[in-house]
Amino acid sequence: MKKPYFIWIIALLIIFACKEIGNEKKSPIVDGYSKLIIDSVVEEDSTRIFDSVMIKYSSKLLWFPNFKNKKLLKKIYSDKNITNFSKNGLQEFLNNKKISLYDQLRKSNKNSNIKSKQQWEYTSQMNLKMNKNDYLYIQYYDNQFEGGMKDQYRYQEKVFDLTNDKKVQLSDIISISKEDLSQLLKTNLENTTMMQQVKKYDPKGYEVLSKIRIPLTENFYFDDNNLYFHYNINEITRNYDFGDIIIPVSWEDLKENIKAGFKERMKIN
Repeated sequence: MKKPYFIWIIALLIIFACKEIGNEKKSPIVDGYSKLIIDSVVEEDSTRIFDSVMIKYSSKLLWFPNFKNKKLLKKIYSDKNITNFSKNGLQEFLNNKKISLYDQLRKSNKNSNIKSKQQWEYTSQMNLKMNKNDYLYIQYYDNQFEGGMKDQYRYQEKVFDLTNDKKVQLSDIISISKEDLSQLLKTNLENTTMMQQVKKYDPKGYEVLSKIRIPLTENFYFDDNNLYFHYNINEITRNYDFGDIIIPVSWEDLKENIKAGFKERMKIN
């Protein structure tokens, strides 16, 4: 059962927990794959779905106009069942997705008796974060807000190997036991700003988090400095309320475990 917390600790968690990035340094987007052109298609709309409910809808897909590798494109759009990768095809997909959502909401019995005026929001995005050394890092973000106090949001991090036509797995870049990696993540979580604030202002919450074994996740990405593990809400524990958190692990921490080919390709010293 989740425990109530003071307003001040909630405010601190909003500031520090949701976007914990450690010593992450933003890398510029580099054109790294045969002058790969990367654009986007967007569907934005606002409509009244019921007398009392307005819908704000926004969805964005990346578009690769000069990328013809359908095998890899299917992996990039793997959870969306997209087969037409042209700009018109992607735009049609977004429009159909929006219409389907509206129809679903209108037909839902649970929404028929809403009296108070509300604005609901639905957001879905593909965002390019890195294109370097033939690695393409894309962040997928979905957020659903239907009144109330909490957004239902989720991040999915995917890195694609453009040389080998595949989604990068953790085993492609490091070789380390699950136990050692879990312990490393636990140590680095302890060093995050969020944990230091919880330790200072919420000893009981800190005690809960300190006893947790950090689960492993394939929701990761990397840059020149670190390997980052991104945990969504409730993925580390359901016994403490905090938002998504990113745990950085430096290449220095992993220097004995980095695979030689990856190390050379990313020019890690």
